[in-house]
Amino acid sequence: MNWILSFIILLTGHFLIGFCFVSFIKPEATKHFLRQFASSAKAHYIEQLIRIVIGISLVLNASQMQLMNFHLVLGWLIVITSLGLLGIPWRWHKKFADKVNPWVIRLLPLYAIGCLMLGSILIYGVLG
Repeated sequence: MNWILSFIILLTGHFLIGFCFVSFIKPEATKHFLRQFASSAKAHYIEQLIRIVIGISLVLNASQMQLMNFHLVLGWLIVITSLGLLGIPWRWHKKFADKVNPWVIRLLPLYAIGCLMLGSILIYGVLG
């Protein structure tokens, strides 16, 4: 079981790092990707399912990771916010995304660097 949790966390870390590089190499593709968040009920539920799997992986594997408390809190934060988003109509999530996305897109280089840092921390947490 531990290797599955570690794999999910490593996959997430690599995704975040890849997102960073794509953000600088093909920013239009990244912007298009970000605009798809909460674009439909199906997208909303898939996003939350993915987030819950990642969050539970962090919670269950945190005791085996470097920076245990950081990963435990991050995991619970992801799980709790995802459950909260599951409890509201997806159109509310879409309205929120529509308000936040212009800021994220405007600050894309900063957001991308944050993704690079978080992805690196996740990978270090598993492999460190």
